[in-house]
Amino acid sequence: MDRKKLIEPALYVVLIIALLAPRLPSLGSFSTLDEPYWLSMGANFYYALGQREFQNTVYEYQPAVTTMWIVTAAMLVYFPEYRGMGQGYLDYNKGGLDLFMIEHDKHPMELLIISRMIQILLITALFLILYSLLKRFVPKFVSAFAVIFASLDPFFLSQSRLLDHEAMLSLFVMISVLALAIYCLQERRFIFLLLSGVSAGLAQLTKSSAIAILAPVGVLFLIQIYQERREGLIHALVKTVKTFVIWLMLLAAAYIVFWPGMWVAPQKMIYEVYGNAFSYAFQGARLSAAGELESSRFNLNLNFSGIFSLIEVILRRTTPLTWLGVLFGLSFPFTRAPEWNSARRQLFLPFWVTALAFVIMFGIAQGRNSPHYILCSYLALNLLAGLGWSHIIKLFVDRFPTVGAQGFQYGILSILLFLQFWSAAAFFPYYFTYQNPILYQYKRNEDFPLFPYGEGLEQAAQYLAGLPNATASTALVYYSRGCFSYFYPGKTIGFRPYYVDGLHGQDLIHSIRSSDYIVVYYAVQGGVESYKGYIEALSGMKPIHEVWLDGRKYVVIYQVDQIPESILENLSNLKPVTQ
Repeated sequence: MDRKKLIEPALYVVLIIALLAPRLPSLGSFSTLDEPYWLSMGANFYYALGQREFQNTVYEYQPAVTTMWIVTAAMLVYFPEYRGMGQGYLDYNKGGLDLFMIEHDKHPMELLIISRMIQILLITALFLILYSLLKRFVPKFVSAFAVIFASLDPFFLSQSRLLDHEAMLSLFVMISVLALAIYCLQERRFIFLLLSGVSAGLAQLTKSSAIAILAPVGVLFLIQIYQERREGLIHALVKTVKTFVIWLMLLAAAYIVFWPGMWVAPQKMIYEVYGNAFSYAFQGARLSAAGELESSRFNLNLNFSGIFSLIEVILRRTTPLTWLGVLFGLSFPFTRAPEWNSARRQLFLPFWVTALAFVIMFGIAQGRNSPHYILCSYLALNLLAGLGWSHIIKLFVDRFPTVGAQGFQYGILSILLFLQFWSAAAFFPYYFTYQNPILYQYKRNEDFPLFPYGEGLEQAAQYLAGLPNATASTALVYYSRGCFSYFYPGKTIGFRPYYVDGLHGQDLIHSIRSSDYIVVYYAVQGGVESYKGYIEALSGMKPIHEVWLDGRKYVVIYQVDQIPESILENLSNLKPVTQ
């Protein structure tokens, strides 16, 4: 067989290995804060499908439908009879699913592992589609490098192996943008418009924040109008509007087809999703907390401080290699190399607009702005960085041609991939605890990690599990569900934030006296002003164990029967929290 014919399948094999190898190991070694809730919501989604009660397949503003389908697939593999056991819809806030599964000899951690594996396989397939689209703009080796480089970004790598929405959202968005770029700027084949519209619909089904895709889509249509202006501006405008309408219809079709709730109660689904989304953006909370949408309460934060805060977060969570690659990518508009013209003209602006759109949207909104909400920005920037590195190395090789120059080029790119991977691997199994070493040194005196996500609690649970009578013991834990409870054989009591408001001291003491251990998640509680009195009171005694990660204290464990009455007295009389 011709060696050239083997290159393409070989690249796909390399891509599959590179995508799966860092994602599959130790999937059951930890759980993060949100994943138990998505298991519960997915179980309710699965139950609703089994009962043909499609109107109950909604979860507020997310809408997380793709995540729910993944959990549904995992339930079919691990606990298929769940849909017909008559237990109804279990409250996802109270851990009802966990207790129900354990009563039926099932463990939620096993369900989480299977769900993670299914999502990883889907993400791998999406990356392969992304590669097949990207290679229409740049050489296939460059495309493969850019995709692997982006997939190994520590923060993206971490999110793509959790039961979460953002990795899928990011890939659906980038696939939609690339497919539309091909349709508008290269060849008018309906398959690319179909792929773009359906991917955009799946992105919206994953999370309502995918609405930011309208920014790069708008840019692509403006580029199309500009390129076709010679045929007449009105003609180009009408043609583009028709294309946009078809694209929206494809998006809507995917939205309806893949969400059973839209089949029977479309008005309820749309109100729950976008009503809650707008409430979060303008009123700072979901409808259940903020009440009905009222225009008089809309208060968009336009001081842009949130935007700069998110940019800092991206800088702290991306590698120096990404920084340099993005800088090299800025040379695209100024290069004259013919083989890079398409990348310069057709990829540079849409990628940048995609990255900025999510940062700006979450930066000016009032709701939460956790780092993973802008994961699409990470993916777009790392793809640009991968293209930037390929571009600058190619320019260097062309400027100093020698024997074996191509081998030298591939060797340098391989080293870059290894370094990118090593940046993440050093923080295994979480990966998301990575911080850029340059900014880490600059802010090395910070006592607390950036956005802890429950990491380290499983180590605390495993420590207590090794103590005598662990099965009969009880622990009072902050972030108890999943992060701790999945790894602890005893009983877990969740620490309630209101315990320290100065009005519920007796509730706190009751929970403490009902427990054998207090597990303080110092990574969060130690850095929040409202917990200051609680932390100071407990610091008067010696903990039985501490968990440290990356040079920071994450978890502190106290044994209740060692706590003197004087400390309990202080805990029962915590001062009210002042704003």
